[in-house]
Amino acid sequence: MTVTVERIERELDIPRDELIKEGIRTYLEFELRSLKAEMSKILSKHNIHSFSELWNKLERAEVSESECFEDLTKLEYLETKAEKVEFLLKEHIGS
Repeated sequence: MTVTVERIERELDIPRDELIKEGIRTYLEFELRSLKAEMSKILSKHNIHSFSELWNKLERAEVSESECFEDLTKLEYLETKAEKVEFLLKEHIGS
């Protein structure tokens, strides 16, 4: 048997709106933790705190483009996505 919103609502006596709101909050928090964990790996690898620091290292020739291009690209993507998730989470909690 598949667990559905209707079944959880009925068996646990939780209003559908509350269940959905809590599920969205939990998902966004999980997603944000996952993104930050991935970012942390890249940041610690290069001993930096942000995309811009890595970019500055590249501009100052402290690292070569071949050493950091993939990490730069991924870090930019992760930071942008984390910002979107944080925004959605703040908006969701405020609603």
